[in-house]
Amino acid sequence: MSEGKTEVTDAKQEPKEEFPELEKLVREKIRLAQKLGLMDGKEPVEGYKETKEYKRIEEIDARLWELV
Repeated sequence: MSEGKTEVTDAKQEPKEEFPELEKLVREKIRLAQKLGLMDGKEPVEGYKETKEYKRIEEIDARLWELV
């Protein structure tokens, strides 16, 4: 029985291990977008397009296009 559980656990972990960079980038992009007020219908931070956070979002977008 324990072998079956181990196999199921391993199978569930495969998708996360398959795309770790993708998941990490998406989380970072969400965090940055929230910080700049670009999500959840909030008012964007004034001059957000000139911030290093926004430039990072653009870098993440480019990398996500490569991965997907």
